[in-house]
Amino acid sequence: MRFVSTPNLKPGMLLGKDIVSTSLSFMLKKGVTLTPEYISYLSGKGYLGAYIADPGSADVEVVEPISFKTLENGVKAVEKMDIGELMASARQIVEDISRLKSLSIDLLDLRSFDDYTFRHSVNVAVYAVAVATYMDFNEEDLTRIALAGICHDLGKQKIPIEIINKPGALSDAEFALIKKHPVFSFEMLQSHAEISSVVRQAVLCHHENENGSGYPNGKDGRELPLMAKILHAVDVYDALISRRPYKNPYSPAEAFEYLMGGKHILFNEAVVDAMRMVIPTYPTATDVKLSTGETAVVVAHTSDPLRPVVRSLSSGLDLDLTRDENRDIFIVSGGYSSPEFSGKVDKLNEGRSSVKEKKIEIMLVDDSPMALQSTTAALSDDRFHIVSLQSGIASVNYISAKGAPDLIIMDIEMPMLDGVTTVKRIREMGYTDLPIIFLTSDKSRETVLKCIQVQAKDYIIKPVRPVYLRERVEIALDASYER
Repeated sequence: MRFVSTPNLKPGMLLGKDIVSTSLSFMLKKGVTLTPEYISYLSGKGYLGAYIADPGSADVEVVEPISFKTLENGVKAVEKMDIGELMASARQIVEDISRLKSLSIDLLDLRSFDDYTFRHSVNVAVYAVAVATYMDFNEEDLTRIALAGICHDLGKQKIPIEIINKPGALSDAEFALIKKHPVFSFEMLQSHAEISSVVRQAVLCHHENENGSGYPNGKDGRELPLMAKILHAVDVYDALISRRPYKNPYSPAEAFEYLMGGKHILFNEAVVDAMRMVIPTYPTATDVKLSTGETAVVVAHTSDPLRPVVRSLSSGLDLDLTRDENRDIFIVSGGYSSPEFSGKVDKLNEGRSSVKEKKIEIMLVDDSPMALQSTTAALSDDRFHIVSLQSGIASVNYISAKGAPDLIIMDIEMPMLDGVTTVKRIREMGYTDLPIIFLTSDKSRETVLKCIQVQAKDYIIKPVRPVYLRERVEIALDASYER
């Protein structure tokens, strides 16, 4: 079977795998012939796609990491906020994953909009247990992290659903309320003595960043428990690959590109590296484009997450991309997102954007022409007008003459006038709210503190990963221009 995204489903296709909502309000059984009505329903409810029985991939099977019963029980426990059932679900998730022959979580998104909120918590628990297993957690700690994962967003039930699913930009007040959900979750668990303090702390800190820029308490990586770091990364990953009313999904490969770009800034390096070993960059049964120009379907995983075994759809031949004879063949794109689903990803509750008619002016400041060129290419978008300058002095002179852009992306390490000093001068000119993103090769705490002192919105470690850069730009713009 193959996974086909909803826009590419056609009447007459046969389902290769059941689609069942956890509320059992909707079910399509394996072998059912898709009709226009079924496809319309799947699209309207936000289903990302379906597994289709395909003669060319009839032998391709996808192993569910947990049983439907475990999933259903977990969803119900989260919905009811029943501590006893939540603890039982955590144990069952650990037990199910321990039975897997291969620690590989091919957890493709078969959620509807209606199913998302509670299934997200179960997904996070599943991913967290898989990562923690790879990182050699003992059984007791595996159960703890499963419980933390399934409980991490309980506090969102105290936030109006119209804010959670709001299609447009969040107001400052709405964003402030969203940022309280880890505290709400923590408080809901605090009165239950049977819940370990380790679990409560992981829940409280699951939106904290390695550089101290997260919420609710701005703790940095030295202060954060490993469980919280795992929850943070897998929570972001599941949000990125999910389709929501207010955003389209990224493919798993694109999501990992974002996570890799955020190492040492948002995410712990060891956690991201472990995720790549247990969560496939290219899930089984999904289509990929090869450097040869062919389309292929992923049929098996290998020790290299970037080089699975694929089957050419034109020749039907299997290619193990780790073998020497295939070393010149690589995947150029893949996963389940399609052109119809391309677009901005969820801002992970850091803000959401709406389309503006006016072009957004972004100033790039870097003494390296090659860096300017690559950053400009990464931000290729009809919405943006890019101004490229090669020194801090040039940026100050430009702003003095023409006014400030909507966003500045500035290198820190520049001769004569470095980036931090340049921004200080710009702030002194009265542009106290102008969003700044720094680029730097230095990830030290001292550099972070310098960025904070001049009220920078963000900083990004070079070399810049395009997916990560685009997403951080959207977040910085949402926090100012889009308000």
